[in-house]
Amino acid sequence: MNAWQIAWRQLMRRKLRTFLTVLSIAIGTASVLAVISAVDSAKAAFPLYLKSAFGKADFAINGTDTYFPQSVHQEAEKLGGFVSVAAAKTSTKLHLEREDVSAIQKRIDLIGYSRLDTPLTNFKVVEGSLTAAGAVITDRTAKAWNVKTGDVIAFDTDKGIREIPISAVVRYTVELMGPANWMMAKFHPWSVAVPLAVLQNWFDLQGSIQTIQIKVNPGADRDTIGEKLDAFAKRSGNVYVQPVVLDFSAQFKVVNTYFLLLYLAGFLGIVLSAFIIFHSMYVSMQERKKEFAAMKTIGYTSGQLRSIVLVEVALMSIIGTAAGLIPGFGMALLLKMVIFMVFDVYETGALAYGMGLAVAVIAGLLVPVAAALYPVREASRVSVVEVMKEQASPRTSRRRWPAVLGALLIASAFFIKHLLLIVPLMIGVVLVFPALFGLFVRLLRPIYRRIFGFSGRLAASHLGRNRGRTAMTSVILSLGIAMILLMGSLNSALIQSFERVIHASYGGNLDVHLHHIEETDLERIKRIPGVADAETYSLHEAIWMQDGRQRKLLMYGVEPERADLFPLFTVSGQKPGELLKRLGPDEIILDRIAYEAWGGRIGDRIEFVTLDGIQSFKVAAVVDTMKNNGYGAFMSKERFRDVFGLRYEKNVLVLKDGSTTPLQLRERIFDQFGERIMEMFGPEDWVTVVGATYTGAFAVIDFLVVLAIFISGIGIANTLLMNIMERVRELGMMRAVGATRRQVVRMVRLEGFGIGLAAAVIGVSLGVLLIYLASSYVEIQSLTYEFQIPWMILLPVGLFGLSVSWLASFMPASRAAKIDLSEALRYE
Repeated sequence: MNAWQIAWRQLMRRKLRTFLTVLSIAIGTASVLAVISAVDSAKAAFPLYLKSAFGKADFAINGTDTYFPQSVHQEAEKLGGFVSVAAAKTSTKLHLEREDVSAIQKRIDLIGYSRLDTPLTNFKVVEGSLTAAGAVITDRTAKAWNVKTGDVIAFDTDKGIREIPISAVVRYTVELMGPANWMMAKFHPWSVAVPLAVLQNWFDLQGSIQTIQIKVNPGADRDTIGEKLDAFAKRSGNVYVQPVVLDFSAQFKVVNTYFLLLYLAGFLGIVLSAFIIFHSMYVSMQERKKEFAAMKTIGYTSGQLRSIVLVEVALMSIIGTAAGLIPGFGMALLLKMVIFMVFDVYETGALAYGMGLAVAVIAGLLVPVAAALYPVREASRVSVVEVMKEQASPRTSRRRWPAVLGALLIASAFFIKHLLLIVPLMIGVVLVFPALFGLFVRLLRPIYRRIFGFSGRLAASHLGRNRGRTAMTSVILSLGIAMILLMGSLNSALIQSFERVIHASYGGNLDVHLHHIEETDLERIKRIPGVADAETYSLHEAIWMQDGRQRKLLMYGVEPERADLFPLFTVSGQKPGELLKRLGPDEIILDRIAYEAWGGRIGDRIEFVTLDGIQSFKVAAVVDTMKNNGYGAFMSKERFRDVFGLRYEKNVLVLKDGSTTPLQLRERIFDQFGERIMEMFGPEDWVTVVGATYTGAFAVIDFLVVLAIFISGIGIANTLLMNIMERVRELGMMRAVGATRRQVVRMVRLEGFGIGLAAAVIGVSLGVLLIYLASSYVEIQSLTYEFQIPWMILLPVGLFGLSVSWLASFMPASRAAKIDLSEALRYE
């Protein structure tokens, strides 16, 4: 009989134990495959998506006023070397006679293109044609409106109702971004593309455009084209050239931190399954000492014994890994979809499973084998003489070095300013856990005896009898509890931090983005009932230089005299207005996120592309803001106009009085300005968006940690089953002297509950320590959070851990109750 047959028969002797161990390997393998494949897919797709969504053009020609002549486009095309499209955008309302749809839900961003079928629009047609001179909408909009190509849609304009047939339905795209349903239309307008001539005719904009998008031809030199366009813009006098820049480093700063958290949560599953393998194999080796001794007496060598046991582990690894791959692929697809949804990436690329599959297979096969090396070594060192004399091995003194090493690793975590501090901290907890568990059992023993009587006293005694084994099971659950507590606290604390900074730096109760602001608009807004005050600010996507590379940064032009009433940033020790008033003509203020991305120091100079070419500015101060997600710079409004030449504004900050709600404020402003409003956004909207994003992101991590906790439940069930098999004769003796089945069941379930209680108490303590350490350095978009014990999260997580251990004890308790009395007394 070869080693594989012997191993298979041995595994079949303990079918339930083998099944639970294989299940833990399968879950761990699936988690690793899902996380790596989903993250690799996101890493590959996100830059491509940003490029396809926001980087179709290489340059944009914009005007210093709201509109500029279309003849500029005609002249620019004569330069050659690129393709271009002229565009204009305005707001209107959908003509729709439905009582259940309010006026604010009918808002439309109408975009006119000189051509709809160019690489610069790059619309992916679902049905219809882009050359049929009709309207173009996305498949999401078509579904919400319940329309198709050929149907006619109508708009309310100043010249009456205007109709146009739908000529094409395209895939959802950034250019035509809009709500998914009528409910979301209360907050975001719909988007429709039409031929430029149609838009100009409807709104008396003949010969006027707002922007020209330019894409350099393949093979043409981008720098040369840029120089020609700059010279052309200076000759025209009323336009400027803006390079299209994608700042990937800024976009992926938060995402990379999130990916690291995903990796940690995903690999937690395979690590915990390794604990279960180690535990299961170690106990199995102790149970089979007589068997190994007998095999040695008939000629088996220590090397052959090691081979047989390693084959057992290899069989479980192969079966568990194979079983985990199929659900792992399903989890990867689901995880990829959720990650893309959380970060608003609309990409349908294939799953990048190559690296994930390789790592999952390697981890599924090698991690369990590595975990079993020590038990295998112990199996080969069985002493035939001791076993044949049926003498118990002498009691060895407990080694103290693991606890000392564990304490040192825990201490080292206080000096690591990175999320990877979790690794030495958790290893340290594993090493000191047996000592902590022993202390906990001693404290638990009198409580169990007093509350549960006979069953409680025996349960506490059994918890302490195999302390190493039971502690190993408890620590698995403890680590899962600590991780989910950390993730929940991090999510809650960051959202609170975002909310605080957003409200302090949003500039008011509402930011109204108009198509353009006319001279009388500000006074009209101030006269609206419920408006306490209003102020405009300037905004421009400025290009700045870093190490010869162009990067994009939002530049704000702020009125110093009004900055304290409408704060767009916060600064320690002084008011925003005071800081702005002290700025010199060549000085700017950087937001903290931009400051860190820049990498310089206060007093250093930074270069921006301006109307007069590249200019150098001194960084005078660093401030905090969450306006437009941060990453901005500030200067006085007067200086802003001189530098960038923009003579129009689009944004109005509004303060409401105490008797007006945010919704009432929106409705009243919309009644006054209607289709001229491009967007209305308040601080509570931004808080909701940020909260939904981070809650969704952390929900994915929590799901992975819950899977790991499920593995810990498997470990508890496995441990209790092993304990029962060791104590079959003891259980028989208990029954013989009068113990009832109910008392036996209660005893086993109390053992499981004790394991969970220890895990909950120590896991919650570890989680609080992790929160404390993370609060000292974790930073997402320059926001840290203050340490505080999250009681609202702590209690549910602790109860969840107890529930897992309680439920895991049901099956072992039932198995113990079914042990036949006569067979138990004959059991050896």
